[in-house]
Amino acid sequence: MIKSNLPLAIIGLGKTGKSIAKYLNKINCDFIVYDTRKDLEITKEIKKEINENKIILGEFKEEYIENHDNFIVSPGIKLEKNIIEKIKISKKNIQTDIDIFNGKKRKNVICITGTNGKTTVTLLIEHILKNLGKKVKAGANVGLPVLELLSEDYEYNILELSSFQLEMTKTINSKISLITNITPDHLDRHENFENYVILKNKIFNNAEISIFNRLDNNINSKATEERYTFGADVGQSLNDFGIIKENNINYISQGKKKIISENDVQLIGKHNFINICAALAVIKALKLDVELAAQTIKKFGCVEHRMENFLKNDNISWINDSKSTNIDSTISAIKSLDKNIVLLMGGRSKTNDYSELEKVLKNKVDKIIFFGESKNFLKNALKSVKDISIANNMEHAVCEAINFINIKKENCEENMYIILSPACSSYDMYKSFEERGKSFKNHAINQYK
Repeated sequence: MIKSNLPLAIIGLGKTGKSIAKYLNKINCDFIVYDTRKDLEITKEIKKEINENKIILGEFKEEYIENHDNFIVSPGIKLEKNIIEKIKISKKNIQTDIDIFNGKKRKNVICITGTNGKTTVTLLIEHILKNLGKKVKAGANVGLPVLELLSEDYEYNILELSSFQLEMTKTINSKISLITNITPDHLDRHENFENYVILKNKIFNNAEISIFNRLDNNINSKATEERYTFGADVGQSLNDFGIIKENNINYISQGKKKIISENDVQLIGKHNFINICAALAVIKALKLDVELAAQTIKKFGCVEHRMENFLKNDNISWINDSKSTNIDSTISAIKSLDKNIVLLMGGRSKTNDYSELEKVLKNKVDKIIFFGESKNFLKNALKSVKDISIANNMEHAVCEAINFINIKKENCEENMYIILSPACSSYDMYKSFEERGKSFKNHAINQYK
C-alpha cells in the first residue's frame, strides 16, 4: 500500500468487502466503503463493522478518486475501465484482499482455479489434508473470505480463485497452483475467451509447482519446472493421475497403477473422478501418502449445489446442480447420468450457442423444463428433446417435473433423475446460485410432505 493520511477505499460491500472492513478495523486503518447498489440494505451485521457515515451507495464517481490513495476492490465489482485507468494514471494503488493476504507470506499456499470443478477440488483437498491430520483451511471464493484465514496459523492455506479475483489481483505466491480446466465463461465480463484464458493462467505466476489437466490445450503446461498432471486418460508416470476403465468400472490411477474404484466413492460422474485425480496430484506434489489420501476420499460426500443427490424417493433421484452456470458444466452433469432424465434449465444466459449441449441432450433427456429470463430463447435453441415445458418460477418447474415423472414411473423400473442444471447464471431470479439451489431443494422436498 501507499503510505497515506487519506482513508482507504473499499469498493464493494458484499462478503469480501465486509471481511476487508473487519480486517482494517483490527489494524486500526481508516476507510470508506463504496457500493454501486443504491438500494443496498445496511444491516445490523454491517453496522457492527462499519459506521453508516462511511458508506457511500450508488455510482462510483470520478471525483471520489482524489479522496484516496489506496483502493481495495472486491471481485464482484466491475469498475468502468476509464475509472481504473484514471486511478492508475494518478499513481494510486489498486489491490485486492488476495494481494493483502499474499503480502503476509503464508507458507504452503495452494491456489486453485478453473471453469468447472474448482470448488469440488478445493473442498476435497481440504478434506484429505484434515483426515491426514494437517491443520488446513480453504478460503477466498469458497469457505472463508481470504483475510479471515489470517486469524490462525494454518499449515496449509487453500485458495479457490475465480477469474474475477484473478483479474484485479497483482501477485499470487503459491507452493502449488492448479487449473482444473478452461472453457468459455464470464465472457460478458472479460470481453473474449483469449482474455479469460490469460487470467486463468495467471495463477501459475510465482508458483513453485503447477498442476493441470493435461488434455486441456488452453492451460500453460510449461508454467513451472516441477509439474504434475491429471486427466480422463491413463497417466504415463507416477506424477500423472488418470482413469483406467476395466470390466466396465472406472478406477482412479496413479500412472498405470489403480488406486481407488468408482464404487468406493460417493461423488457422481466421470468429471468428479477427474476432480479426485486433481486432488491426489496435489497430495503427491506435497510428498504425502497418496494411497492413504485415497482412502479418506471414501468419506467425502457431495458438495452442496454441485451434483448434490439430496433426495431419493423410490427409483427417483433429485439432483441439485445449481452451480452449473455454464454449458460445459451442464454437459458434464448430463453425461454423468444414465438416461431417464428430467432437466430443469434456465436463468440469465451467458451465450447464444447451445449446439454442444444439444448433442448431449439427445437420447438422454426425456423432458426439459425451462424457466427464468432465457426460457423462451432456450425453447427455440434446444429442439432435440420433444417434451418441453415453460415454467413461471421454480415451484412451477418442480411441479411440472414431478407430474411428468409420476406418469413415466408407471412403466419404468429403471433409475430416473430430476436434475436442476441451469447452464445459466442465477441473477435474473436469485441473488446467487446457492439461493437458487436451496429454492429447488425446498420445493422438491415439499412435494413429499
